[in-house]
Amino acid sequence: MKNKKNVSFNHKFQSYVEEILSKGAIGIIGVLAGIMTFVIVFFAVILVLTNLKSTAEGESLNFLEAMWQNFLRVIDSGTISGDELWGYRIISLIITFVGILIFGALIGVLTTGLDNLFVEMRKGKTEILKDNHTLILGWNPTIFKIISELVVSNSNHKNKSIVILSDRDKIEMEDEIRQKINQKEILKSLSSKGKKLYETKIYCRSGNTIDLDDLKIVHPENADSVIILSPEGENGDIDVIKTILALRKKAKKIVTEIKDEQNKDIMDFCFQDKEDENIIYIPTEKWLSRITAQASRQPGFSAIISEILNYDKNELYFSEVPKKIVGKTFKEVALNCVSSIVLGIQKKNVDINSLRDEYKKVYSDGKLLSLKKNIFLNPYEKFSNNIVNGENIGCIIEEGDQLVLLQDDDGVPTFNFEKISVENYKSVDGNPLNDELLPQSKILILGYNSKIYRVVKELFGYVSDKSEVNIIAKVNEQIENELKSVYGQNSITNAEITNIDTYEDENGKMKIDLDSYESIIILGDEELEIQEKDAKSILTMLLIKRLFEKNGKSELKDKNVVIEVYDEKNREIVDLTEITDYIISDTIISSVITQLSEENRLYNILDEILGSAGCEIYLDTIQNYIDNFEREYTFKELSSIVANEGTILMGYKKSNEEYNKDRNYGVYLNPEKNNKIKLSKDDKVIILFEGAS
Repeated sequence: MKNKKNVSFNHKFQSYVEEILSKGAIGIIGVLAGIMTFVIVFFAVILVLTNLKSTAEGESLNFLEAMWQNFLRVIDSGTISGDELWGYRIISLIITFVGILIFGALIGVLTTGLDNLFVEMRKGKTEILKDNHTLILGWNPTIFKIISELVVSNSNHKNKSIVILSDRDKIEMEDEIRQKINQKEILKSLSSKGKKLYETKIYCRSGNTIDLDDLKIVHPENADSVIILSPEGENGDIDVIKTILALRKKAKKIVTEIKDEQNKDIMDFCFQDKEDENIIYIPTEKWLSRITAQASRQPGFSAIISEILNYDKNELYFSEVPKKIVGKTFKEVALNCVSSIVLGIQKKNVDINSLRDEYKKVYSDGKLLSLKKNIFLNPYEKFSNNIVNGENIGCIIEEGDQLVLLQDDDGVPTFNFEKISVENYKSVDGNPLNDELLPQSKILILGYNSKIYRVVKELFGYVSDKSEVNIIAKVNEQIENELKSVYGQNSITNAEITNIDTYEDENGKMKIDLDSYESIIILGDEELEIQEKDAKSILTMLLIKRLFEKNGKSELKDKNVVIEVYDEKNREIVDLTEITDYIISDTIISSVITQLSEENRLYNILDEILGSAGCEIYLDTIQNYIDNFEREYTFKELSSIVANEGTILMGYKKSNEEYNKDRNYGVYLNPEKNNKIKLSKDDKVIILFEGAS
């Protein structure tokens, strides 16, 4: 071991300086400031004791004045030019020299520190000191729609914020958001009803979403909810799982999407603990397939579901039960709610014995997800004691229950209890589907992507097993054989869907009887870029429309045609083709993610109404309920008529407006309850009812 006496002063000094430097800018500033203070105080004491300097009035310097004089010489070397007496000049020179060294170094350290701070800020590495914010982890094309939806949702609340953590550059993220999202225009388009609307603050940070140190920057534990965006590419779901694992114990609520449904089983296995109940993962492919299937059999369905999922009109809410309705029947409450459509109820306590036999079963084994949380949509058919004095009441409202509402904001529902008198109406025997239940259908699918199997599976939840599915798509041999094995040898025509030769022979005669199909579904080619996908799908739709016009038997608009679109900007082009049902995939998923980030119980509701089991939204002909089309009805009267069949009326669809974009394609949800409505035989009612499947 080296003897301490042999260590030179130079080495000791270097070691001391190195130790100071290792403390960073703050440590260096502290040391330099300490040295400067010592010099100022030391020489102030000397000046006071030696009386080398007096004030302008000839008085001796006091200690504070001496310190001030020394400080001026430290920060400004020119101050010594006015000094008199050589003793004082020498002290001033020493102080000035120290000031040049120490204060100059201090300025340099401060400047470098500020430069580094600005660099870190530009990198997006500074800590977010916010509470109750919405945290978005990751970046994909859906983020702009999600932010727009959150801006609308937050518009009634002050000091709301969105924090984004992504591996992209902070400045680039901020510039792109400013370019694509104009908050002032969004808020301007909203109907505020006299309320003040507030902008949402948006903060971007750069970092890795699975790096714990980077996650600390955005404080996920303080966020109201965390949205995890699935990265583009094949391994997107794996990255999502990694991110959840990184913050599952830190976040109050996590919402994400799972693109490959097979990965949902992995998620269910990994996150089945009680503390994982607030982790919500949306099976993207399954839900989009369900919506596509529903839209293909019910023209106008896409307009309905789009309104429900967006924040700018009517959406789904939970509301505490007001004291004035405790003890009343569900039917009374549903028919007399002025501001909303009452879709169901979340019971605080449920006596299993009060449920009908089929619901006792699903309640006990948890097969129907909504019943896990005591949520009952359209409870008219769910309770065994629902018939009181010959009237279907649904259930009794109790203290602690919550209502499931469809309304245009998150305000408190209002009620006006009064007797409703309506004329005789037609009975549909409790089954809105009537003879149309499980019809034998013929379905044409144009194009191929991975959702095709799910779409067909969902379709067969509504049609007979004897129904026929035909596919036209350019696919490889493996996929062709797979489709034939699932849907039959004649199920697929392996050809380019945009080629006229696919549909016509050399003499111009139709190879395929397009008129024989009840539904036509156009799927986007997932191997192409977004704009190429949409261009190909729109071209296919125009070709099919032209073939229908040439055929002369019927028009394309008379068929149930659904087109899958990826970029919302292309919806205006689709509108020109007189097709009302298009599925904008990214927009729908963005809306769902946003809604669930605000209220996770909505998962149970959406999962039920989008499927073929449990309650579903159905467009039923108005002729099943009324005979007299000469008179006008209030929506409250129509609701009473529909409720007598154990069904909830959500709105109506005007047939003469189904191609009018400004009228939401003829769809009216939650209209004014006492306004008079004149309906025609071709119009439809939008109902929520218990499906038969």
